[in-house]
Amino acid sequence: MELNLETGLSAKIEKTVEYADTAKAVASGLAEVFATPSMIALMENAAYSAVQPQLPEGMSTVGVSISAKHMAATPVGMKVWAAATLCEVDGRKLKFDIEAFDEIEQIGQAVHTRFVIDEARFMDKVEQKCK
Repeated sequence: MELNLETGLSAKIEKTVEYADTAKAVASGLAEVFATPSMIALMENAAYSAVQPQLPEGMSTVGVSISAKHMAATPVGMKVWAAATLCEVDGRKLKFDIEAFDEIEQIGQAVHTRFVIDEARFMDKVEQKCK
């Protein structure tokens, strides 16, 4: 398996905050503001999107760690986005720098690690847990 992933690959994912994205809805708090778990999901989606188009068919990535800061609250109805940049490639291990923003300010930052996987082998292993 030859991976031709180079540092600098990037992607930006944006969305409008809905009630389902709030701390109250995901049970991470009582506030009806963009939840930290929702921000992290957006960040992971940006990292995934930065490299997925460059991977061979049948290959994907899975997140294995994230160190994130959620620095500002965002209300329902406001647009948010995360921008991820691949900053390090070590075999199948990929490291990303990620920043998140709303329409007013930076709301988060993270360092995220993903591993390249063979989807079929990965799912076979997962399915073995069900037997």
